[in-house]
Amino acid sequence: MKNIEEKTYVIRKADKEDSRRIWEIRNHPIVRKYSGNPEEIPFEKHVPWFIKKYFSREDNRCFVLESRNENSLAIGYCRLDFNKELNGYVISVALDVNFHGRGLGHYFLNKILRQFGDEKNIFAEIKKGNISSIKLFQKNNFKIYKEDEENCYLEYKT
Repeated sequence: MKNIEEKTYVIRKADKEDSRRIWEIRNHPIVRKYSGNPEEIPFEKHVPWFIKKYFSREDNRCFVLESRNENSLAIGYCRLDFNKELNGYVISVALDVNFHGRGLGHYFLNKILRQFGDEKNIFAEIKKGNISSIKLFQKNNFKIYKEDEENCYLEYKT
């Protein structure tokens, strides 16, 4: 992991005001390319989905990574969505593309797993073409348990 100054970054639970910034990050063409749904999502549809998904149910979680160097701008998000069939959480991590290549994905994922992962089953679904994400998750103790034509399915193993 690159040398990340912890005092420069804060990880916190998302609040309703983070909706626009999460939407901006998620709708960037590079992020959409590897998303389960590569379509651009209108902000008017994102807001009610975000509120319902993370503020009216206790089983889903959303965290943001803030950069104190950027006036506390949210530069990434991590979603943990409960899946009954898996009896666990499906994790999704995305960073503002301007912050790629700095080791922040590993920093963010590692901190979330330390905080959340020991007590829960956590799974990831990653497009096969997203080699950097597959490596990121494997570096953080995820193991591939299944593959299909498009995706690798990983499970967190402590």
